[in-house]
Amino acid sequence: MNLSRLAIAFAVLSLLGFGGGKAIIPQMHTDVVDNFHWISSAEFTRFYALGKLAPGPTTTMAGLVGYAVDGMMGAVVATVAIFLPAGVLVRLAGIAWGRFDGHPWRDRISGSLKPVVLGLIWAGVVTLARGATDAPPTALLALVAAFILLRTNWNQSLLVLCAGAIGAAMFR
Repeated sequence: MNLSRLAIAFAVLSLLGFGGGKAIIPQMHTDVVDNFHWISSAEFTRFYALGKLAPGPTTTMAGLVGYAVDGMMGAVVATVAIFLPAGVLVRLAGIAWGRFDGHPWRDRISGSLKPVVLGLIWAGVVTLARGATDAPPTALLALVAAFILLRTNWNQSLLVLCAGAIGAAMFR
């Protein structure tokens, strides 16, 4: 495996992460599963679930993908590549954004970006659902989890943990 290809793939994803890490999930799936065939769709979904359970951003799953590709060095390369470019870009954009404080177009830009971000997040949900619901029992479990998530104030990590335990018990 070429570590530079891994670094470039995740650096590009980092810069595309407009709206947060969840916004790049569909493209990450396309890259690591469909284009490069580094992992399967089921592995991608498992790595996503682990990323949700771990403290911090969901994009920590990049380290898991990197580890699957090329061990510890792959994990380090993927993790640095997913966080460093976006971190630098956000810092520079924050400095520039602060200089335009009080301009009327600043609020208009912020308001117009909200639907874009929401659409990107829902695209991620659809992508993950395709990899996670490979049988009727998993589809039912996903629907129940979604219902609970939308109707209660349960912690998402607790919900993922419970669904994982139920899934493990169902598929022994």
